[in-house]
Amino acid sequence: MRMFRRIAWAGPAAAAAVALFAGNALATSSPAEGLVVSTAGLKVRAHTSTHSHVVGVLDPWQKVRLSCQTEGAWVEGNDIWYRLHGKPGWVSARYVHNYTRVPWC
Repeated sequence: MRMFRRIAWAGPAAAAAVALFAGNALATSSPAEGLVVSTAGLKVRAHTSTHSHVVGVLDPWQKVRLSCQTEGAWVEGNDIWYRLHGKPGWVSARYVHNYTRVPWC
């Protein structure tokens, strides 16, 4: 019985250490990578909507770095938008193929 108490007591401490380690790993992880798959320039928007102000344009087949993903306006059946890493703006996931996992914002 005593051994069980020690294990149970170590459980929350171990869980906290794992959570702290996972948080640090996420904070220091590199951005996701993707490729623009549109045949024309892809508009970079200020917000996750096609009605949002255009803040830039990406070239077709351009490699991009992605910080995170979130839901936004639907674009041809896809409501996921990616935040560009190191630059202001969002792009529709409909026109970007991600090669690595993109975390949720």
